[in-house]
Amino acid sequence: MKIVVVGKGGVGKTTVVACLARLIGRDGYSVIAVDADPSLNLAKALGIDSNSVYSKPVLFDEEFIKERTLLPDGAYRLNPRVEDVVEKYGIKGPDNVTLLKLGYVKKGGTRCLCPEYAFLRALLSHLILGRRDVVIVDMVAGLEPMSRGAARGVDLMLCITEPTTKSIDVTQEIFRLSKDIGVKNFAVIGNKVMSDEDRVFIERSLSGIEILGHLPYDENVVKSDRLGIAVLDHNPNSPIVAELNMIKKFILNFKKAEDNTYKFSTSYK
Repeated sequence: MKIVVVGKGGVGKTTVVACLARLIGRDGYSVIAVDADPSLNLAKALGIDSNSVYSKPVLFDEEFIKERTLLPDGAYRLNPRVEDVVEKYGIKGPDNVTLLKLGYVKKGGTRCLCPEYAFLRALLSHLILGRRDVVIVDMVAGLEPMSRGAARGVDLMLCITEPTTKSIDVTQEIFRLSKDIGVKNFAVIGNKVMSDEDRVFIERSLSGIEILGHLPYDENVVKSDRLGIAVLDHNPNSPIVAELNMIKKFILNFKKAEDNTYKFSTSYK
């Protein structure tokens, strides 16, 4: 199962990815959590001490990228070898989760960045289409992942949405663009919901789009972030974890159809 998590900046994608990855891992699945967001905050959200475990983000290893992408004549490979990247760069985390930090292209305007982008496209394609693990990707915020088509082939696109007009607008645009790249299963998770009014606002604004659930505004998220630890470790019984555990059960109820596509089963509620 391959899941990509998208949404407007600041809506809580990283918290959702980290919790879902560990909750799915606790059910016995091997999970690869991919940090494709330039902020690179997923390690702490997963409960991995970034100071005790050093791992260079893949795109920061320029020599490795050159080795895999550049040909002797100066041209570059469109399909570089990437099948060993998880084993080379993955960081073992709790609950059967392996973290892979992609990083971002640090230098612009100095040369052609085709090798980095060719490598990134090949790697994401391999993770989505070529691995048997559960893969959950914390995508860069906003619409860029849709314009680059980086989410092609996923089983489920989850869009995290706040009860604000700006967040709703981004969600609607991502949903529209998801159809252009062939995403078959698109769903929303409401986050930072403080009242029934917030819940109704999201549901009415996104009428016709699958909504898996609503995560309450939870002070445990703020406190755990302040402490630099995972919310699952700070308070495993917090309201947001309880709701995500229910959403996890719904996600794992996906059934693979004979035509090799995933369909939603009945709601978890």
